[in-house]
Amino acid sequence: MDHKRIEWLFLIVFTLIDIYLAVEILRSPVHLSNADTNTSSSSNIRSEMRSDGIELPKLSETQSSGYYLAAKNRDYLSNKINSLTQVDAHYSKADNSLTASPKNSVLIKGSHKEKLKRLEEFKNNPKNIPYGKEFKYEADMSGDDSYTYVQSSEYGQIYDNDAQLTITVQNGQISNYTLTYMGPVNPVRELQSTISPWHAVRAMYTDREISNNSRVIQVKLGYSKLTEVRGSTILLPTWLVWVESKATKNVTLKRVNAYTAQMLQSNTSYNVEKN
Repeated sequence: MDHKRIEWLFLIVFTLIDIYLAVEILRSPVHLSNADTNTSSSSNIRSEMRSDGIELPKLSETQSSGYYLAAKNRDYLSNKINSLTQVDAHYSKADNSLTASPKNSVLIKGSHKEKLKRLEEFKNNPKNIPYGKEFKYEADMSGDDSYTYVQSSEYGQIYDNDAQLTITVQNGQISNYTLTYMGPVNPVRELQSTISPWHAVRAMYTDREISNNSRVIQVKLGYSKLTEVRGSTILLPTWLVWVESKATKNVTLKRVNAYTAQMLQSNTSYNVEKN
């Protein structure tokens, strides 16, 4: 296939992506100048939430910004097996994931800080984990013996099952890890304003996505999968909201479209159990 034909194919693909995103924006418009206005004032809604037993951290009412991003759907991991000389690794083509166990004991002991330092050293060694330096520890998705890292980029962190590293520790040493990797991401539209963290949580409450007697423990801006178009995964800015049940202490991660304040219904939430 000649060079000019490849250029035309890329042009067609990104034109289709741009058309798709334009349609999505038109279908779900958001007027950011009025984003935090409602028939009820913010203070009234906060009072209602308190009466429902819902606790909130300090939430900003300032808008942020983000891009639509695209990542090409490719197999980045299978050809890395031979370079992983310090682990026994297996690649699954079904879900493009890599699982591996250390050939020699890797002790993870001491304080929490010391454990994270040792895990960081293990993760950043390309003989153990490919692309390890591109993953950042996410405390709100980690348990006592399961350490979760999310893929990072210059535009922000990606919160998706296809861009995640989970290291399991048993009896004070690394047992195994599972890795998925989305690859490089690039903007496909210009930088746009988003709703505020408070607007996102308020939208969840009015949509009954926050149960009574619960606690919002963290709100962060990251990127989540929107759809797939012509061999590329499209990501959009998302307010990630961790909600803890006061009764069970289970933590659920939910996602709010940072442009439209709508809940993302696919790949949106799961429980993070801590002892």
